[in-house]
Amino acid sequence: MSELLVPASQRAAFAAGRFLRVVNWHNTPATDRARLRAELAWYAARFDPVRPEHLDRFVETGDWGLDRPGVALCFYDAYLNHVTVAAPVLEELGLTGWFLPPTGALDVPAEQQRAYADAHDIGLLPDEPEAPWLMTWDDLARISERHVVAAHTAHHSAAVDIRTDEDAEREIHEPVRRLTEVTGTVPPAFAFLHGTVPVAGTTAGDAVLSSGVRWAITNTAYVRIAD
Repeated sequence: MSELLVPASQRAAFAAGRFLRVVNWHNTPATDRARLRAELAWYAARFDPVRPEHLDRFVETGDWGLDRPGVALCFYDAYLNHVTVAAPVLEELGLTGWFLPPTGALDVPAEQQRAYADAHDIGLLPDEPEAPWLMTWDDLARISERHVVAAHTAHHSAAVDIRTDEDAEREIHEPVRRLTEVTGTVPPAFAFLHGTVPVAGTTAGDAVLSSGVRWAITNTAYVRIAD
């Protein structure tokens, strides 16, 4: 966008650090730990980690309540190395992560995980040749003690593929219920595969909007969808 099309008030806000940066990771193998730590350390030196309460405060008051620009550090797709690599690095640096697991992946036995990953667009890497590759519900419960857990469907589904009430129950309502049971709180946010926004009047959109989740995560924004 041309600078001339951005209101002066918005340019001033950006210049003063009043913006949210969202950064996404997927697979975080042990062989890449040093690079991941360097990336996260760069953000730790320049940004404050954003939690759901900061997003809510901003909508309600116009103030983040943070000293520096906010960053949401998002980890998608339920990789076991989120537990063994990403979460420990975040904690070492004093950062909070957002973890978005497709909940169906948490139930897959180790010997079936490669086939499941191949069938559901979850990429596995050749330098991690041995199962398990995906986390369990117990792993997720431990992550939720220090980090944010949000919903990402059951089987890594796109909104356009959720067409029936049965689809919505499986991919949206059931994951939200199970995450609530395990973490003790309704997931604060929901993301579809490909980052599409929930659209009212569609089966998928209406299911998310009625789920009790407060935020939708898209490819370009966090969108408040409920109070």
